[in-house]
Parts: sequence; structure tokens; C-alpha cells
Amino acid sequence: MKYFSRTVIAILLVLTLGIQIPVRAYAQGQAASGPDYISEVKIAMGSGAEDALSGYTILKDEKGNAIDLNTGAGGGWGSQGDRKVILGYKTTKEQSKAITDLAVMNMKGGYDVQEYEALIRQRMDSQVIPFIRKFQTTINEYRENITSDDDVNRARAEYTRAALNKFTDDDCGGAGLGDLLLNETKFEMGDAAYDALSDAEKNKHCDIVTLFMQADGQIMLMIYDLLTRAADTNEDSWMERFSGITYDELLDSYDMSPADAKIQAAKDFEDDARIVLQNWDQFREMLTGADEAAAKLEKMNVTDYNPAGLGKNPDTQALINAITDMLNARAEQTEAVELAAAVVVADYLENIPYGDGTMYDFFTKSSTDLEKDPGQLYPLVASLSEGQRAGMEFISLREMVMISNRDTEYSAEEFAGISTVSVFEGVDRGIYEKGGVALTWDARRTEALEAEKNAADKGIFEILSAKTLVMWCLTGVASLGFIASASVAGTRGVQLLIQNHKLKSITDGMSNSQMKMNELLVLDDVDGGELTGSESAFFKDAFDKNATTQTIKNLAASGKTAAWMSAGFAAAMVILAGVSVYLTWEDMKDFYKVDFSPIPHYMVDETAITYYVNNVKMVKENHAAYYKAVTCANRTDQKNIEILGDCADLNGDVGQQWLALNACWDNKACQPILADSLKVVVDSTEIPAGYETGIHMFGSETAFNLNNKLYDWNQSAKSVFVYFKIDENAPVKEAGTSGSAFSGGWIALAAVLGIELGAVITAVSMTAVRKKKGVPYGNRRL
Repeated sequence: MKYFSRTVIAILLVLTLGIQIPVRAYAQGQAASGPDYISEVKIAMGSGAEDALSGYTILKDEKGNAIDLNTGAGGGWGSQGDRKVILGYKTTKEQSKAITDLAVMNMKGGYDVQEYEALIRQRMDSQVIPFIRKFQTTINEYRENITSDDDVNRARAEYTRAALNKFTDDDCGGAGLGDLLLNETKFEMGDAAYDALSDAEKNKHCDIVTLFMQADGQIMLMIYDLLTRAADTNEDSWMERFSGITYDELLDSYDMSPADAKIQAAKDFEDDARIVLQNWDQFREMLTGADEAAAKLEKMNVTDYNPAGLGKNPDTQALINAITDMLNARAEQTEAVELAAAVVVADYLENIPYGDGTMYDFFTKSSTDLEKDPGQLYPLVASLSEGQRAGMEFISLREMVMISNRDTEYSAEEFAGISTVSVFEGVDRGIYEKGGVALTWDARRTEALEAEKNAADKGIFEILSAKTLVMWCLTGVASLGFIASASVAGTRGVQLLIQNHKLKSITDGMSNSQMKMNELLVLDDVDGGELTGSESAFFKDAFDKNATTQTIKNLAASGKTAAWMSAGFAAAMVILAGVSVYLTWEDMKDFYKVDFSPIPHYMVDETAITYYVNNVKMVKENHAAYYKAVTCANRTDQKNIEILGDCADLNGDVGQQWLALNACWDNKACQPILADSLKVVVDSTEIPAGYETGIHMFGSETAFNLNNKLYDWNQSAKSVFVYFKIDENAPVKEAGTSGSAFSGGWIALAAVLGIELGAVITAVSMTAVRKKKGVPYGNRRL
């Protein structure tokens, strides 16, 4: 270990903390092998869909035609009709970038935006704010030590400042946290005072609530750790204070009876004592194995690793690459660091007297005995500063011991050549967007589905407005009037033909003189008397002729009236029918016009994780899986753009409700989707051989019909299923996290125990100190 330069140590520290520095770029540059996975999915709609998906692999059928996922699903008269929806995707060979699940949610489905926002508020109020109030003492001690007259405390704080400045806050113009936290935060100032500042001034005061809630969880744990290391403004270390006080002396410091003092001490220290116990066994195992570690370290050859071309004085990048190679190819190098830490810590504690023995004896006590009598740990807790106590759950017991050595050398210059990284690196901050994230769970989904199934289909009287129905009634009345008047006119026309024929038959064969005679006889006043036969015939013909003539006149008048009435009713019928058709058209357009609600940009599903180990299906219960809405490449309707944004609707914006596709990375199935496994089945419910699932509804693993009649207008549209397979041979990984320890991968508060951070630099520094004092390295008891 003595051969490691300070630069190498610093880089190793950064790698241990997991910071993204140029080493990652080097590692990611290595060629990946294996199958192609889906890394991104995009949807496009309408006639220009394929052009909009330039650069994506389009899902096609066996004939090479783009598959319409919304085929034949449009509505009838007054609707917007069908709109093609096609899917494109990109691929990757890196499992960390692969999509592991695709699920759909409908507009009226079982999700709740307010529930998620309530959860975030509850998380803020119950955990983040109380933690900030508690951790403020740690930050305050860090600030005080920056200007301390004590050289050791100031060096420790400057070292922490240099390390923290490698973490930048995007919301403050990329300023480093080491400098930012020396100023009052927005939380300390209060909203009113902060809001009154100019933008430039605001960049000097970080929003610590947002920071703690939204920043990357692992980075935040490192920040907590570093700040805790910079705490304690006393001129002696907590170990020096601890070595000078026993449990009885602690009780004596209370001005109360022994019994009351025990009760009060338990109230003051037991919770923190339990935190110390959380990694007691791990620390104890390290100490008791120090002899074995020393022997193993003596046999290790850690100085012969010299990558080809590195040279004696490599530049920073070459050194970084060399260390990356070292960590990948020679795991014993990092093992040596751990072994050295065990040796020097055990040696350090054995040289500190405590009670009738040493600190080594104290820290190798059985955790079982301490569980029974946690009071033995009260003096340790009481010896810590308030800032150290506030941050002790973020720092391991080994580190607590290591930083208590005031002979440790700290040099801020060790971080000079290390790149910075944003505290929000890798975090999709949209999960905190108000109104943009929704929760979904089984009970909520079941309730929503039952409500949809029980909704009766609308009849004509529910679709058409009252005004339209009245107009159709009036059109019906006009139609009846037209029919009746046309019928009368037609009847009169037939009767006229008959009467004209009759008149013609009467007058046929009569001479003009006879016709005149008949007319005169009819006109004369004939009074009584017997008529001769010829006279009677004359009179009969005369009367028949005139009666028929009068009938013809009456029929002609009646027919003319009926004809006019028929024409009037016809005109009214046409006008009313036109108005009724127009109103019906408007009503049908209103019926088919959907008032879309926004599509949540993120869906958080409380579900179980399914994955495979050696082809055996495994399930992890009670997990919160994170999904992101797939976007649309070419939405053009301005109203829908304002409401739906770029979130894709598999119904093409023309369905009964939107059907949003959501993608999950690493959280749902853990193992990635194979890109070449995508398969579309149209107009069939038969599951293809070798497939089990596909694009599914939340809460179900069964592939879902994307032309479901609950969401499409055309109730007889062909079914569309998209199936896929996952790579069951891919290494199983724990679900990735993005977000702080408080958002804990979107929902649960992370179980934050002491983590081993900063051990490398401290171990090597302490080793150097021991060598100065003449203690042979790796030779504790030999």
C-alpha cells in the first residue's frame, strides 16, 4: 500500500464512492456483446407516421409493411375516423439501458395523480424536513470548522469542501456543494427572503429540501458521509472524549437520582446506540480478523501491476485508465485496501486504553451482550458531537473510528484532478413534476374496470340533444303533411280523369243544338207538369252534363289546394330535414369528441417483480415499479398537444379514451426485452408458440388487445396484440434507483445503514501515520 500515490488514492476513493468520473466513460467505451435489447420506443400517427420515425426500427408484418396498431378502430358518422398508429424502437446491447417491460394504461383506468402527490408531501413532511432540521447541526459544524483556529479541524473541513465541490447543483448554476453549503440554504432563509433575491443571488443558496429529495440517492449518501466526517468543532476527538468517560461517570453527570439518571440516559442515547449496533458485528469481524488480514497482506504482491505503456510519470487520464484496468483485472488491489484498513484500525484501537483494557477489547465485545445492556454504548454516543450524532447513520463504525485519529493527514489537493458530477446525475426529475406522476395499484384498477364494464351503451336519445330531437319531430310532422296533401292531390287527379271521361261520354253524340237545348232546359224554370219521354231524356242529359262539369270544377279546386299544400309541406320537410341532419351531425361530432385528460408522464405501479434464475420464474413482492410514458413523434392537433403533450396515445387521439403506452427500465421484470422477439398478432387471440406475455395492461401479465372495445368506437375492430420475450439468461440485477434516499426509487424510504465510504484514503493516511511512529506496516503482533 505504501506504493500508492496520493492521486491513485484519491481516484480509488472516488471509485469507492461511485462517483461518475471519466473512468466511467472509459469503461462504457468497451464493446458490448450479446443480444439486442430494446432501449427506446416511439409512436407515430397518421399518414406521415413512417417518416416521423426515421432512425427507428419500425414494427412491420411478414410482408414488410408497417403494422397499424389502431387498425379499423375508428367511429361512424361524425367521428374522426381511423388514424394509423405505428411503433418504432431503438436497440442496445447494454442491459443497463434496456427496457424491461411495456404496459398500457387507459384514460379512465385505475391510477391516481393526487395520491402520488399526497405521498410526496407526506414524505417531505414526515421524513425530509425532520431530517434536514436534525442534519442542520452537521452542516453548521462543517461551516464552523472551515474558519476554525484548530488546524486539524480546518484541514478536515477543507478536505470535505474539496470533495463536496466535486458534486454540483444544477439549480444553482452548477456550483459545487462544498461552497454552497457554507451559505444559508433556502430552508434556513425562508421562502420570502429567498424569493426576494435576484437569480444570481439565488445561485449562492441551494434549495436543500429539493436537493435532499431529488438528488441521486447514492450521491446523497456520500454527501451525508462527507459532511459527517467534517463535523465536530472540538479540539479533541470523540475517541479521546470517549476514552475518558465510563457509563457510571456519564450517569453522575446528571443532577438526579441514579434511577432517574438511567431513565434519562436511555432517553438521550439509546436510539443512537441502536444505530451503532447495526453494523457492530461487521466491524467486530474486521477487528478480530486483523491478524489474518496482516498475514494475507504480507503475502500479497500489490506493487507489480504496471499496465503496458503507463510509464513512470503517467498523466491523469492514463492513470485513471490504468486504475480502471486494475479494478477490472486485479481485484486483489482493492482487497489490499480493505486488509490494510483492518490492520491499521485494529492497531490504532489496541493502543488506546479504556477501562481495564483497550478500545480494541471494547469494540470486540459481543453484540448480544450489548443488545442486553446497550448502556455500555451510551458513553460512546455521548462523546460524539451533535453534528456527528445527526449523521452517524450514514457513516460506518469503521469510518467513525478512523476519522477520530487527529494525526490523519488531509490534503484537499488530492481532488484537484477529479472531474465534477451533478448531484442529479442519472435522475429523471420529472418524477417530481406536479400533476405528472400517478400511482396505480390492484384495488384502484379493479374499481375502475368494473365502472367501465357497468357503463351502459348510450342510446339515440342520450346521444342527440333535445333541440335535435324536436327538429326531427317537426321534420316528421312536415313529412306526414306532405304525404297527406300529396295523397289528396293524387286522389283528386284520378277523380278528375274519371269525371272528364264521364263528361266526354255524355257529350259524345249530342249535336250542338241538343247541347244548347239541354243548357236552355236546365236554365229555364220548369214548374210541374208531366214530361214526355223525349223531354225527360233531354233533362237527364242536361243535368248529368252540368253536374259532372260542376264536379270537375270542384275536384280541380280541391286538387289545386292539395297540390299547394303538398309543395309547402315538401319545402318545410326539406328545410327541417336539412336542419335536423346538421344538428345531428353536430351532436354526433360532440358524441365522438372526447375531452382528454392529461396523460401522466410517469406511472408508479405497486406490484411484484418477475425475473428468472436458471430459467426458474422468481417473484419479488411489494415493489414499486417505475414506468415512463412513451412519446409520440408527430402529434399535430394543437388542442391535443396542449393537453396530451408528447405522450403517445395508441388510439391515435380518435378513440373513446386515450390508451397510453409506458416503458420500464430495470424495475419491473429486471431482465430486458429481446428486440427480435417483438411479434404482432392481428384478428386472433391465439398466443404464439414460445410466448407468454407482451404489451399488457397494468396489473396483468397477459398481452392486451390494443383494439379493446372499451376504448375504441368500432366495437367489431380486429384485435391487435403485441407479444415479446425477455432474456431469461441475462444477469439478474436489483432494480435501479434514481432519486434520493428519501424517494428511494420513487416510493419507499431507502434503508440507510452505515456505508463504507472514504475508507481508502483514511486507511492509507493512518498507515502513513503509524509508520512515522515506528509501527511496522502489516506487523501488528508478529
